[in-house]
Amino acid sequence: MKKFLVLIMTVVLLFTLAGCGQDNSAEVSEGAGNEAVASEESFPSKPIEVIVAYKAGGGTDTGARILTSAAEKLMDQPLVILNKPGADGELGFTELANAKADGYTIGFINLPTFVSLPLQRETQYSKEDVTPILNHVYDPGVLVVRGDSEWTTLEEFVAYAKENPEAITVSNNGTGASNHIGAAHLAYEADIKLTHVPFGGSADMLAALRGGHVNATVAKISEVAALAKSGELRILASFTDERLAAFEEVPTLTEMGYPVLFGSARAIVAPKGTPDEIVQKLHDVLKEAIESEEHMEAAKNANLPIQYMSPEDLQKYMDDSEEYLKGITTKIDLN
Repeated sequence: MKKFLVLIMTVVLLFTLAGCGQDNSAEVSEGAGNEAVASEESFPSKPIEVIVAYKAGGGTDTGARILTSAAEKLMDQPLVILNKPGADGELGFTELANAKADGYTIGFINLPTFVSLPLQRETQYSKEDVTPILNHVYDPGVLVVRGDSEWTTLEEFVAYAKENPEAITVSNNGTGASNHIGAAHLAYEADIKLTHVPFGGSADMLAALRGGHVNATVAKISEVAALAKSGELRILASFTDERLAAFEEVPTLTEMGYPVLFGSARAIVAPKGTPDEIVQKLHDVLKEAIESEEHMEAAKNANLPIQYMSPEDLQKYMDDSEEYLKGITTKIDLN
């Protein structure tokens, strides 16, 4: 009988402990949920890191610093630029995609480069690893030579390239990066052969042209506008459907018979899984910063063509860029 009573008491005790454990688990779960809500409501409560996948001084870095300077005044927290150059942008893109999805690490992606790299090689990130916040800049591409170059028109450039295959060296911002794609697509449409010379970013790419180490480059207008206005560089053509407002004397490639539209979108994204409420807060603050008088004046002075896109429009642009690249990369050689 004593053994039986001991057994009954043991069973009762076990059920009691199990019930307490369930109650405690529920309390812990509820507490964690409240903590997450509180965290989202108080966001941001510390500095936000903003990854830029290229060196300081390039077009992406310049635009990032102008925007974050305006945004942190609205956010009451610093936005700290982290330059992570390497592997044509892949190093920074990978760190951004793999960062903790809490809103305290966001970053700039460059399109089409962000979607082109995974199509060319095995990368440690994919387009699906990020959540769009908004687009900041759309920077049209231009074909540029030095101001003292023997080529003063696009016709002269193409004619020389036809007579001297691979003799013209063209710098770009990395193998398979945006400027490389633009130059290669032009070469395909014009039926010419160029020698593509990759560099680690736009700053180095332009330094090579200015120093006379290469004959030409494909760049973004924001990166060369001041140098073109000073006469140090000469723009032969733009990769746009209409002539650039500040350079109306420069023809478009399309009007010259080469239907190549090309430019670089610079967008801000967060790692996939970042809470929707935090993504929305980031979007709203950054959009307000973009529209501010301070930002627009600084962007104008830096020749940055601002083009806002909503998260939905940015996602569509990313998807469309990927489709374009899947088609064109079957025709051009990016190796």
